[in-house]
Amino acid sequence: MPQQILSLCEVSSYDFRRTAYPGDPCSEHFSAWVSRYRMKWAVARSLQPASILEIGVGYGYSAAAFLDACPTARYLGIAIDSEEHGAVQGAIDWAAKITAGYDARFLVADSRQMAEFPGGCYDLIQVDGQGDEDGSFHDLQLAIPQGRFVLVDGYFWTQENFRSISEFLFRFRDLLEYYFVIPGYAGELLIKSRVSPENRGVASVQHSEDLRHAYSSAYYLTDCGGFNEYKQTGGKDLQDPRLAAVAALAGLKPHGRALDLGCGRGELTYYFAREGRQVTAIDYSAEAVQLTEQTFQGDPELRSRVEVLQANVVEWLPTGNYDVVTASDVIEHLTPSELDLVYEKMANHLSPEGLFIIHTYPNLWYLTYEYARKRRVATSVGAYLPQEPRTRYELLMHINEQNPRILRRQLLRHFPHVLLWFGESGNEGASLLRNFSHREIASAPDLWAIASLVPVDAADVRRRLSIEALGVEDLLGIRLVVVSAPADVQTGREFRLRLQIANHGASIVGSMPPLPVHISYHWLPEGKDGEPIFDGVRSAIRPPLSPGEVRDFPVKVMPPSTAGNYTLRITLVQELVRWFDAEPVNVFTDLPVHVVQA
Repeated sequence: MPQQILSLCEVSSYDFRRTAYPGDPCSEHFSAWVSRYRMKWAVARSLQPASILEIGVGYGYSAAAFLDACPTARYLGIAIDSEEHGAVQGAIDWAAKITAGYDARFLVADSRQMAEFPGGCYDLIQVDGQGDEDGSFHDLQLAIPQGRFVLVDGYFWTQENFRSISEFLFRFRDLLEYYFVIPGYAGELLIKSRVSPENRGVASVQHSEDLRHAYSSAYYLTDCGGFNEYKQTGGKDLQDPRLAAVAALAGLKPHGRALDLGCGRGELTYYFAREGRQVTAIDYSAEAVQLTEQTFQGDPELRSRVEVLQANVVEWLPTGNYDVVTASDVIEHLTPSELDLVYEKMANHLSPEGLFIIHTYPNLWYLTYEYARKRRVATSVGAYLPQEPRTRYELLMHINEQNPRILRRQLLRHFPHVLLWFGESGNEGASLLRNFSHREIASAPDLWAIASLVPVDAADVRRRLSIEALGVEDLLGIRLVVVSAPADVQTGREFRLRLQIANHGASIVGSMPPLPVHISYHWLPEGKDGEPIFDGVRSAIRPPLSPGEVRDFPVKVMPPSTAGNYTLRITLVQELVRWFDAEPVNVFTDLPVHVVQA
């Protein structure tokens, strides 16, 4: 197609100057613009659109080029008809005049105030890339679902717009079949949308059920939080800090039935089953249920403890009571009325001392205040932050983002006791560990809550989400055993082993702030000539180990750059406190490893 468009442009005799506005203040550029509008003519002649929508009409030069190439096309132009954002007041009247012989209509409106373009779907939509960058990003968001092809006018017009449009291409790449740039005056970007015809409607979402089709494997494996960790571990290890924190909080009630609402890929469900619980996992996405089943492959005994249901949590009727209910990144996907039904249901089916654990992202105050402040700062120093920080899936699926007041107020309608706090990735207990200022409250991206029928002890919650300096008496109760590891490895090529940690001490051990404990190692060369290599790569202990608990963890190891026979000494380190293989603790395990040249 690019070659066809370029060839048509070369042979075209179309000259926009025949219909140009005589009083155009940019008339000195007309000679340079001839090739620009021939290119638009060639795009339309190549695509043969039956319907065209243009955002940002100006004097109608693009409209005239499109309609000259496709005289039978239906055309709609939208312009604000003012001096804002590079527009010229009254220019739309000239555009209407030079397209009077075609099926052309014009609408005076601000596209940035629209949630959907009028007129349904179009074969070709042109977006003005020469306005402000936020407007271009917004218009592209609307254009991709409604246009078979989208032409961006002025891709190279300014650096700011180039960055904004390129950010759009990155964020929405899964909706693009292909795109290519046509050089020339300010550059043209032609995008082929891959949105299927049956899904081009952009009706507003009234119910979470309207979005069931969007919860696909592509979402769970490329966007949904923790997808990288899932790909590395197959869901059998909780290495995502958010999910690990949910599991840690569930440890406040270490026994009994668990309910995993919106189970997604099934990592939490697998963890609860491995902990010995009877688990109900529910998700209305067929592909989520398939991924959950996949997570249990090879573990029939664990799978026997789990009931996996494909059902809508709003309509599902539970049986019996649950000691732990988790809703990790679920509530922002449900409407307020749906949430009321779910909260009422959970309150009725929570055991007398059970816990309902909630995590939601984003804290709406973060987007409203802190991110807006960061954008202003970035602009003031010539840096760039996109107007929209959400991913495409978040924009589509987050139909009820929460702020702390909304979350707390709605939970209190159904639960007599609610503990709510602010967190961030890697510091999930942030505002529980110290008092937050108003600025910090607005800056925290995550919201956490535990709802219960009985009071929730904040000190117990803090102990699950933070770790202070451990005493020697606690460390002496830790045992390390290598479960599996390769005997031969290659220089400079990271490998993994599995380490079993038994915590026979009296304190929780894990990778939480302010003084996290990590798994690490030293390389000790055979003989007396080589120098030991200390301070290896860190691997997290997630979720944390409670007293009396034994669990396996994946460990990342980077071999030495020199081949030879080594002892790999695996140990733990509490950052800023001590290495556990030193006196008086001496907690470590040694493994002989042969390192060969890669």
